[in-house]
Amino acid sequence: MANPQQTNRKKNSRPRFYKRKGFWLSLMLLAVIAGVSGWMVLDTYTREYRNWADSYNLERINDLEIPSLILDRNGKEIGRFFVQNRSVIPIDKVPNVFIDTLRAGEDARFLTHKGVDYIGILRAIKLNLQGNKQGASTITQQLARNAYNLKDEALKRGKNEVQRKIAEIFLAMRIEKRYTKSEILEFYLNRIYFGSGFYGIRSASLGYFGKEPADLTTAECASIVTLIKNPNALSPLNDPVKNRKGRNYVLQRMKEEGMITASEFARLKKLPLGLNPKPLQRGTTHLYERVADAVGAALGEDALESGGFTIHTTILAEAQEAAEKELAKSLARAEAHAGYRAPKYEDYRKNSGKPPEYLQGAVLMIDHETGEVLAHVGGRDYRQAPYDFIEMGKRPLGTAFFPFLYAAGLERGLTPATVLEDEPMDNRSVMVGGREGILGEWGMEVPAPVYDKKITARRALECSKIAATVRFSDLTGLKLVAETACKFGLPFQKTELLPRMAVGFDEVSLKQAVRAMAVFPMGGRLAAPNLAYVDRIENAAGRVVYRRTHEALEQTPIIDEATAWQIHSMLAGSLYRGSSKGALDGLLEKPFNGAGKGGTTPDFRDTWFIGYNKRITCGVWTGFLSANGEPIYQGAFSRDLAMPVWQAVMNAATPSFGRGTIPPATNVVEIPVCSVSGQRATQFCQQYVEDPATGVVRSVPTVVTEYFRKGTETLPFCGIHSGSDSGDNITHNTTLLSLPSTTAVPIRPKGSALLGDDPYHAELPGYAATTEQPGFAHHRTNVLDSLDLGDVEESIPLRHPKRLQIMDE
Repeated sequence: MANPQQTNRKKNSRPRFYKRKGFWLSLMLLAVIAGVSGWMVLDTYTREYRNWADSYNLERINDLEIPSLILDRNGKEIGRFFVQNRSVIPIDKVPNVFIDTLRAGEDARFLTHKGVDYIGILRAIKLNLQGNKQGASTITQQLARNAYNLKDEALKRGKNEVQRKIAEIFLAMRIEKRYTKSEILEFYLNRIYFGSGFYGIRSASLGYFGKEPADLTTAECASIVTLIKNPNALSPLNDPVKNRKGRNYVLQRMKEEGMITASEFARLKKLPLGLNPKPLQRGTTHLYERVADAVGAALGEDALESGGFTIHTTILAEAQEAAEKELAKSLARAEAHAGYRAPKYEDYRKNSGKPPEYLQGAVLMIDHETGEVLAHVGGRDYRQAPYDFIEMGKRPLGTAFFPFLYAAGLERGLTPATVLEDEPMDNRSVMVGGREGILGEWGMEVPAPVYDKKITARRALECSKIAATVRFSDLTGLKLVAETACKFGLPFQKTELLPRMAVGFDEVSLKQAVRAMAVFPMGGRLAAPNLAYVDRIENAAGRVVYRRTHEALEQTPIIDEATAWQIHSMLAGSLYRGSSKGALDGLLEKPFNGAGKGGTTPDFRDTWFIGYNKRITCGVWTGFLSANGEPIYQGAFSRDLAMPVWQAVMNAATPSFGRGTIPPATNVVEIPVCSVSGQRATQFCQQYVEDPATGVVRSVPTVVTEYFRKGTETLPFCGIHSGSDSGDNITHNTTLLSLPSTTAVPIRPKGSALLGDDPYHAELPGYAATTEQPGFAHHRTNVLDSLDLGDVEESIPLRHPKRLQIMDE
């Protein structure tokens, strides 16, 4: 019989279940099955997110922004908008201290992980469970999120934050396999937003501390790194207290990671922020700023942030390019002049901290019917001086103000034939450029101006005569001059009614001057009230999201159309024989049916040229932005500085905007007048001129055809050449008008009144001031018409008389 104890011993000798081979084999099998099943489930679940991550082209990881294209009116690209204030630099320009600071603040294990920090994830979970919000995104994950805009993409896909994070992890791992750690850092630091409009490490370094990244201190690096978590809220420009707190936290993390010592931490956390903002200027121009403003007004201030727009502007690329190029050349020529004493463009250093004081300039060209801007150059160099003279600047017009002054006089009833005294004037009557001496004649823009004693208003404006113009303003009245200037849109509402107004002492903007000058080719009407830079805007899909509406022009003239035509004809005369003579030589449009006027100030600190044709008006200014200082140089005239720029820009616009004539006013009449007396011409209006080369004396007619507004053409006959008046009171001569009238037919002589030589010029050459019209004999005529000598040659060469010899008796 078996022993019970033996039986129990046998039972107890069986190995426990966890020591049996079958148990572990089963367990391993179950683990494998579970693992495979889990992997299959995980693979199935994550396949969507891996595909999502795989859909991105890693070659485009450094595409920092989708630009908006700027096109001219003909579809030619003239620029691009990169809205973000950014300057890309290589990683070797970033100091190691900044990289250490970045690792301490954002990703301590960056150099060792493969895109995902699993230890960091566990730590973040623990801290979040404790109520301390903590993220676990690595630098590579942040790069993936920003480079491919994963947050917006998740919203489009209808995914939550956890699902987006999964795709982010897979994308980060792809990036780590494709790029080195240095490349990832470079992509990241040039892309990340650091608040206050600064993108990238260099932009932030300059924007907050005014220095290059290589020069940043440890504390400054920490101030910038802390911005990554909440850029705008922690910006030292917005909240210095919060930024300092965040900076000190980053410094503490550096101490914990062994990057700085405890004593260094204690010293650094006490330092002030030491801000010194010197932000980057965007790579832009004055024109781009105007276009950006127009886009903002049309679509909202932040519209350009999304990028991808195509902006069709009103700009004519050829005119814009010519304006920029020729203005730079003209200003450089002026600074090379022997008399130039002011600072020069080539010597300016932006880091000097001083505003530029070198010679500046601006150009504005508009289609005066539509208000469309064809060219806009607001200054010499936007990077050094973003101040836009067209938008914000005002300077004295100098002699470029004359057309508006003469328009006021013609509106009152004066005429282009009004005779003015052209004699020296005491400067005390005008008070420009000093209190003593004779008022200068800088308007003629010649080294040695001369006085002509008595001249017509036409000649005074054509030649830009100073003293004669001041006297014309006396006849007009300064109050009327100021009121008329206001009608032209010039800011003369509060100007002092002093004689200096007549010589262009008051300041106006280039925009105001161009719009005012456009009144003359437009027959007395004002140009479009608002300038237009943008015609239409298309989004990234090619859909038009904005189209400009054309404003209706004011049809009521501000001045009589006859006045506009008279001033136009006088300005045109200036191009042929006046102060702007030579302007036509450089123009491609021939014949040129427009006109223009140069302007120079008495101190030679500003020059202007404003001219037009049938469709466009262009203005050019050169000078200094400051009100006081040196002249450009003594004798710096508009014909030398501003006019060549105007010629180049007009030539560039000629193929598109040339041709066409400005029609004469319907209420003007043409009357032959004597250019000497300003009165109605007769057959006697001649003057003798000796040819200095041959000694031959020739008679030259002084008769010109002048335009009068109907009702102002009643003039006395010339009192100088008729012999009935000495000419001392030619402006009020009525002697010839009082002669009796007759209906007799004029008798035409058949031959010369004298036979043989005429040594004493007794024979009057024949010149009929008027031509016979059909039915002439049936109209009443002045008796002087009976002296009609129209069939005789107009010019008769006369020899000097022989030398008189007195013989001794």
